[in-house]
Amino acid sequence: MIAVVGLSHKTAPIEVRERLALSPELGEKLLGELVHRPEISEAFVISTCNRVEIVAACKSGESADLQHVIGAARAVIGEYAPGVDAHLYAHMGEPALRHLFRVASSLDSLVMGEPQILGQVKSAYELGRKQGTVAVHLNRAVSHALRTAKRVRTETTLGAGQVSVPSVAIDLARQIFGDLTGHRALLIGSGQMGEAAAKLLRAGGTSLGVMGRNQQRVAELAAEMGGEPFGFDSLLEQLAQVDVIVTTTSSPTYVVTREQVSAVRKRRRGRSLFLIDLAVPRDVDPAVDDLESVFLYNVDDLSQIVADTLTSRQREAQSAEEIVETETRNYMRALSAEQATPTIVALRRQLRGILDAELERSLRSRLKHLPEEDRDALGRMIDSALNKMLHPAMRHLRGLAASPDAQAELDACVVALADLFALDATVSRSPEAPAPTASSEASEVDSEGASGVESRQEMGLVDPAVANKQAG
Repeated sequence: MIAVVGLSHKTAPIEVRERLALSPELGEKLLGELVHRPEISEAFVISTCNRVEIVAACKSGESADLQHVIGAARAVIGEYAPGVDAHLYAHMGEPALRHLFRVASSLDSLVMGEPQILGQVKSAYELGRKQGTVAVHLNRAVSHALRTAKRVRTETTLGAGQVSVPSVAIDLARQIFGDLTGHRALLIGSGQMGEAAAKLLRAGGTSLGVMGRNQQRVAELAAEMGGEPFGFDSLLEQLAQVDVIVTTTSSPTYVVTREQVSAVRKRRRGRSLFLIDLAVPRDVDPAVDDLESVFLYNVDDLSQIVADTLTSRQREAQSAEEIVETETRNYMRALSAEQATPTIVALRRQLRGILDAELERSLRSRLKHLPEEDRDALGRMIDSALNKMLHPAMRHLRGLAASPDAQAELDACVVALADLFALDATVSRSPEAPAPTASSEASEVDSEGASGVESRQEMGLVDPAVANKQAG
């Protein structure tokens, strides 16, 4: 099981979120520090302008251990951003899974249905894989989260008629300037939303400048958008001339200050200046909004305007929530089924060991005259008989696992089997050893033949399509 610790637009305003904003380098460093904590075995970090969340797992998945994971994650966040603890939330177990599924499905976004968050979750997960901080628990959870998001996207119209932060920004620009034709715009940085806003400005008739520190990237982006490249040494000149500025850098300090805007006011001769700050941390000093004829909107301002226009999307959100609930229940039932897997594997190994020993003894004495093909036939017969003996137990356990009200009975059956067949030492496992998965159970019984595959399919451990191939 997993835990989630973080903050978002729901719990922290932008001035708090920007204190925890992570550059790519800081994100990689944070990942390393998380998995070096003894409480945490796996982790990845979702970092966007609206949220920073640590998704983590421990080896055992027990509730007490997940509490330690949450404590460790809070401690690491506190080292990066002291004083934000009051804005943090934490989920573990089933609520953490539900939260991850909702985030991936854009149900927890300020703008429900926005498509960017799914790509951001994928990117965070891929970075974890690249850094070696993601393994079996998070692989499985994220895979299911992506499947849930796909269902929401294809089975509902939550993302239809998309109203975006960039499109709202351009609408505001039109309210200030009217027809944008002939006006000048400047893009500072190369973030995704900033580029989208710049393209809309260009399409609306503005001339476009592109500014950044990486001159090669600036030149490429300017050529792509039909604009003109600039270096930061011309910032004051551009502040004096342009009408709209879109900023989306990763700078830890203000790129545009009150002093800079104030210094060019005479040269502007009263012309309005509209600044769209899409960065977290913010690129534009909030104090510029106090200057006459200067209009500043940050990502929270724009996102709230977007959210206010999307009340009709709430109806589709209910359908999406139902999909998330269904997928969460399916995931939890699959985990319940796997609780019985170590017992079945241990029972099969023990019984097969006894039968193999007896067969070997007979083949060395009374049956030593048998040819190799007859010996193989006896081995297959033992496999088949053993699978048929275990099949009812596996079916019963699977039925209990599928019932949300049968957890206590499932636990009792597992304990009873372990006691009756003296499996305690075999079934118990150290916190360092993960529970056997479908693939490990399959390798344990890979010689069982078609009937064994059917039994594992009954237990919910084999995909039916794979089972048909193996049985065939």
